[in-house]
Amino acid sequence: MRMENVRPISPSVADPSACLVDTIRRALAKKDLDAFADLYAERAVLEELSQLDPPSHPHLAEGREAINERLHQEILHDPVSGWARQLASIEVTDAIETDDAIAFTEVRTYAAGDKVIAQHLARKADGRILRDRVLLVWDSQ
Repeated sequence: MRMENVRPISPSVADPSACLVDTIRRALAKKDLDAFADLYAERAVLEELSQLDPPSHPHLAEGREAINERLHQEILHDPVSGWARQLASIEVTDAIETDDAIAFTEVRTYAAGDKVIAQHLARKADGRILRDRVLLVWDSQ
């Protein structure tokens, strides 16, 4: 990637050329999953890959509303048991953005001390996330 294509971080998503990294970072730091979901385009697709959803059968959420529901389910519930769990924090690390793509890592820490890493690689259009492929790994207990 040529560094001249990387834009400085901007908090606005109203401008299609603005970067999303700071907005994503703020929404997740506040644990505001609705604000995070609002950064997806209306017709966006979220593709999750994990131990439970391998490449041959990824979990797909299509459309902003379905993505919002999936984020609440996946982030606030244990991936194996399905039990609700308390989210202590989400930190965004290793973020980079170009005019048409964004990549970042989420580090989720739960009240019990376990962690989940979510690596996002996404395409964007009109200042919003259009297609997001997420690789998830978590602590086994």
